[in-house]
Amino acid sequence: MKGIHVGSIDNVATAIEPLEVGDKVLDVVIKEPIPKGHKFATERIAKGKPVIKYDSHIGVAEVDIEPGQWVHVHNIEGERGRGDLDSEVRDIDQDVERKTNVETGRESYKLTGYRRSDGSFGFRNHILVIPSVHCSNKVVERIANGVMYSDVERRDDTKVVYVNHQHGCSELSYDADQTKDVIVGTAANPNVYGVLVVGLGCEVVQAHTVAEEIKARAPYKKVEFFNIQACGGTEKSIRRGMDIVKNMLAEALKEERTEGTLADVVLGTECGGSDSFSGLSANPALGVASDIVVSHGGAVILAETTELIGAEHILAKRGINEKVSKEIMSTIKGFEQVVIDSNADIRGANPSPGNIEGGLSSIEEKSLGCIYKAGNSPVVAVKDYAKPITDKGLTFMNTPGNDIEQLSGMVAGGCNVCVFTTGRGTPTGSPIALTIKVSSNTFTFNNMNDAIDLNAGTVVEGTKTIKEVGYEIVDAIVEAADGKLTKAEQNEQNDFSIWRLATTV
Repeated sequence: MKGIHVGSIDNVATAIEPLEVGDKVLDVVIKEPIPKGHKFATERIAKGKPVIKYDSHIGVAEVDIEPGQWVHVHNIEGERGRGDLDSEVRDIDQDVERKTNVETGRESYKLTGYRRSDGSFGFRNHILVIPSVHCSNKVVERIANGVMYSDVERRDDTKVVYVNHQHGCSELSYDADQTKDVIVGTAANPNVYGVLVVGLGCEVVQAHTVAEEIKARAPYKKVEFFNIQACGGTEKSIRRGMDIVKNMLAEALKEERTEGTLADVVLGTECGGSDSFSGLSANPALGVASDIVVSHGGAVILAETTELIGAEHILAKRGINEKVSKEIMSTIKGFEQVVIDSNADIRGANPSPGNIEGGLSSIEEKSLGCIYKAGNSPVVAVKDYAKPITDKGLTFMNTPGNDIEQLSGMVAGGCNVCVFTTGRGTPTGSPIALTIKVSSNTFTFNNMNDAIDLNAGTVVEGTKTIKEVGYEIVDAIVEAADGKLTKAEQNEQNDFSIWRLATTV
């Protein structure tokens, strides 16, 4: 098999290997070289008519396109996120039914972790050192590294981690509130045993306020704070911080792992460095895993609002009630309106140059492949960025498409494990949530093997089914929860970034 034709009404297919002139693929004679992962027309598409993949519009033909011709950014125009052409979101009528069967997995899954007194469940038991403001970044880093590079006792699942960020001051009130929400939510995550918040002393987002809110959200947690100015400078702050953290770590090491189930999972779903195979292999496989988690009583987060533009008609049909469906539509279209108000074409920013090189031609095509990560379960809630996930089942969280800003938002919401699909490859990981990387193709799995945990390229190659890889993802979640280090953990990826809403003032 040299090509994949996805939907019953699609007029394009995807090449799973480079195609040459004269090749016959899916009863179509190829008329020009088609790069691996790129699209070719399976029927004539007249100029101005929709190009269809996944049974939905991914753009319109700029010229007449004949069967066997290459279909990409040179002859297709996206219809969504077109601030260079539009003043408001285009209303494109589409009625698409995707399969609705929900995979339930095996009868039971047992995993281990740390049961918190509020009922939440941590798969790690780390001490987090976090700045309330970017001025504290270096002190935070030196505190954490000073302990970790000493001879103190630690375990792989119980150690000191830290993050840096560029926020916390010179922010308007609503931006400062969002910064605080992300810091508080990150510290309150059940994978964290104790927290040290380090402030400077004169910032907008004050360390004492952050500490108070962490304690209010997670009363069981060890939380301390101090300000560098009050402490008397850098070296005194580092010594004080190391003493606090060493004591917390010693207490954390006394905690014992207990049994849990998939109902204790808050699974964040993410895709980054996507290619055209992402929507054909890794994302649908993650969708199977998502459904299994939901069917066992767990929670799943679908985020990346940017990468739902053009797929909102599918997601909205899955709202558990009319209120949720309306919130899905208004959130996605509202996000797109912000893009349009910038008077720029979204393409080039999203899909990125790497996405385009990998065969994605428009935001619609990317979105229609991205949405597979959420499986087929109903959407039970819509949440703002970094807000706590309080519902079992599938929740849609409003986040940007930026990988690290999105991951940080989900972790702040309570995500204790993330499965991150990638076509081009990425080392990204969270210091807090387990981050399991799944490649959409075998080349990337082999090329970046030190950063990627699982290979879904077997689906494209036909050696495994989407369902089989989905079950492998669930098994990987269980193994990581039980203590097996993910590649991101092995590489000490401590990526963290906060979605900025306004200008610095």
